[in-house]
Amino acid sequence: MAITIITEPATTGVAQASQGEKDKMLFRFSSNTATINSCIVEVLINGVRVSAISVMPDIGTANEFTVLLNDIVRNHLDFKLYTTVLSTYDTTDTGFKGYNVKIYEATESVSGTIVTNYDPDNANNNSYDYKKTTDALAFNGTFNAIEQNTFNAVDYQLSGSSKKFLNNTPSIKNIELGQSEYLGALWHSGNSNQNFKLKILTYNSSDALLNTDFIDITDWNNGYAGQNFVFYYITLPVGTANLIAASVSLTNVSYYTIRMINDTGDVSELKRFNIVDSCGSDVRVHWCNNLGKQDSYTFKGNKIETLNHKAKNYLKALPITYATSNRGSKVMQNISNSSFEIFTESINKNDYEFLASMLINKNAFIEDSGSYYPIIIEDGSKLIRNELNVPIQFKLVYRFANDTKGLRG
Repeated sequence: MAITIITEPATTGVAQASQGEKDKMLFRFSSNTATINSCIVEVLINGVRVSAISVMPDIGTANEFTVLLNDIVRNHLDFKLYTTVLSTYDTTDTGFKGYNVKIYEATESVSGTIVTNYDPDNANNNSYDYKKTTDALAFNGTFNAIEQNTFNAVDYQLSGSSKKFLNNTPSIKNIELGQSEYLGALWHSGNSNQNFKLKILTYNSSDALLNTDFIDITDWNNGYAGQNFVFYYITLPVGTANLIAASVSLTNVSYYTIRMINDTGDVSELKRFNIVDSCGSDVRVHWCNNLGKQDSYTFKGNKIETLNHKAKNYLKALPITYATSNRGSKVMQNISNSSFEIFTESINKNDYEFLASMLINKNAFIEDSGSYYPIIIEDGSKLIRNELNVPIQFKLVYRFANDTKGLRG
């Protein structure tokens, strides 16, 4: 008995992608066994069995099979919100995992009995007919039809010059003192001891270089090692609060730049953060971007708050004897929630495209004095107030994800 692979996913897939053949986690295979009836496909995430699927031959064939893994892998990917000031980078495997398959043939004997080596009680069964030698990689991502044809995961692999962070953040962005900000990096080429580090350059208002600081990324000194994916999908704290916690001085600093480098000359794209004043009406929003990492922005325009309330009533029969406590209508449930409209200042087109990306996933949070509150994004829109100079303003409408429920009465 033998399994022959016809089609298999590329080494790196995008589990959230649902359109475009190139991003489907698709296995097509055939069997040379004359008595083949079906196949059982075990799905492994980071080496652990999470699912088993019975697959019948494709229509029009007797020995060819197709299995699509997108939904299964997607269920095991997640987004991690960072809420603490981290003094170094942080690793997480919630949004980046390896997946593999074991395939077991199920044959039909002369008596009609189905025979297979698959054992549902043995997750470590080695009596399979096929297993992919190297795990494929999947990470959280959501792309539209155009991006399906232009996205290339190699662009995010730190093995060359000007590779990308897993963020939609504009190359130049404003940030206040005391704020946390995070950039995501996918993985590097796999060679060991390249001494990856963050390079931070700080400048004053006259564009004079003040200091050059480095933060070592020690886990990336290891080479790519099998299922050790947690070390290759990392979050880099680069906000003002994060850098100060990492002993980077921001005294008299007007702006700073962030870039990843290593000893072999590989570099990431450059991000610049202008330090601006904060005010009491600022609203800091963090959200899951379309690449599964955390983006952040401070809304500095107006803020409008509206209290929404609804109640469920029911009629209660009155007794024959009257009492002042008797009521014909009772409130079954009171629910209230506050909704907000917040506005940016005038922004450019790149900033607008960046902010519009939060409307894709809507996994968003408001930060207030170090506390984080989940929100539901209701609407986002663009306002163009002057066609001559074309200043753009972005408006976000949201409400708290947790309703306030009152007493019955």
